[in-house]
Amino acid sequence: MSMWQKLWRKGDQQKDEDKEVVEEIEGEETCNPYTELYFLQHHSDIVRHLLVIDDRRCVSAGDDGVVVVWDTQLCMKLSFFEAHSRPITCMLSIDGKNKDSNLLITGSSDKHIKVWNIDQGKCVQDITEHGTSVKCLLPVLENMFVSAGEQLHLWGEDGALLDTFPLDKQEADISLLISTNLKNERFVTACDKELTVYSIKDLLDLNETSYRICQDKRLPEHLEAVRALVPVSDKLFASGSLDGTILLWSSETFTPLKKLNTMADYKGKANMYPYSVQYIACENQKYLLAAIGCGFALFDTVSNTLLCRKVKAHYSKVTQLTFVCDGLLLATCSEDGSIRLWGQKSHNPGEQLAVKASMGLSPIERFLDINFGQLHHSKSPDHFPEPVLLGECLGHCGSVMRIVDQGLEGMFSCGGDHLVIAWKNSELQKMKRNQVIQEKVLNPSVIV
Repeated sequence: MSMWQKLWRKGDQQKDEDKEVVEEIEGEETCNPYTELYFLQHHSDIVRHLLVIDDRRCVSAGDDGVVVVWDTQLCMKLSFFEAHSRPITCMLSIDGKNKDSNLLITGSSDKHIKVWNIDQGKCVQDITEHGTSVKCLLPVLENMFVSAGEQLHLWGEDGALLDTFPLDKQEADISLLISTNLKNERFVTACDKELTVYSIKDLLDLNETSYRICQDKRLPEHLEAVRALVPVSDKLFASGSLDGTILLWSSETFTPLKKLNTMADYKGKANMYPYSVQYIACENQKYLLAAIGCGFALFDTVSNTLLCRKVKAHYSKVTQLTFVCDGLLLATCSEDGSIRLWGQKSHNPGEQLAVKASMGLSPIERFLDINFGQLHHSKSPDHFPEPVLLGECLGHCGSVMRIVDQGLEGMFSCGGDHLVIAWKNSELQKMKRNQVIQEKVLNPSVIV
């Protein structure tokens, strides 16, 4: 650990809201497979977005307005687009008309929406009718998408503006957008504390198809701004707020069904909101992984059970979390500049990965080291093994914004230091290099 990180952490720890100590690793990290790093440089400002395109490519984007396409196997830059004149706020990947091409849609505070053909490396649409800063994008119906910010717009695949829904005068823009059913014709928006349900109607007018955005319902407000919004299943979605509350909603009646993680004194000292929900991810259409304050929690939405929780997983707030290493590990990233790996003491990814994978276990089962049968019959989280800190990935010198899983290969991260970092499974990389050397030795004719 570098000196600046030790000083930063020591200062943050003295400011902690409570006396709970953040876990540290003593000695060697024998269970951390990600010890081979590649620093991918191109961006000149904060990198906020990472998006996986396929099993060999991912794209990064951020405040410099540039989109970079990376080869995730070779850890090298394939291409880049000088996409926008201001920060890129959202990205969306969709299939092209022929289904063989990959299209990337980017939205920016420069009021432009651009559609890119990644394979050809060119911009195929530059949409300017939005007229205001674009905050989020969502695919709807077939070959359409919605953009949101100060207003809602419906677009065709060819970039044609199909409809605009003018919003009432409001202090905040729409910041989050999710679909709530399989047909993708109904969606929910988050604007500060308020959630609103919209649907897309197919109207027939003079034998021509015409689509309209219609407002269906306004939902009860959170106490503070909504920071996370995620679909759980075709019957359920969840919202998380600065007030620490996670609400589960019916996707059919749009009524609140359950409250998770309710906090009484949610503002904390100096209104720092120590229990704010920054991010929520869903697994198996049932389990919720939530980044709450400086920690994380795992909930079962069916039994309304807290399966595990770490109140102080980091020294600063957790920005995102995801399962990695085929579900054996949970990776959490934070404003403190670190990525931490959580799992069971018995977990050694190098030894157990093949065995666990062959058993057909889900990420939840692998992470908790318990099968679904045991999960269903256990009524108390005290019966579940508590995840512990197994590894720490230190490479960023600023907030880590996002991490994406690359399966057995490793993971990628981006952050406030303008970097994208590839964290590779060193043992797997050694095996690949040895295989290449053996092939060259056995086939000397291929050596140039």
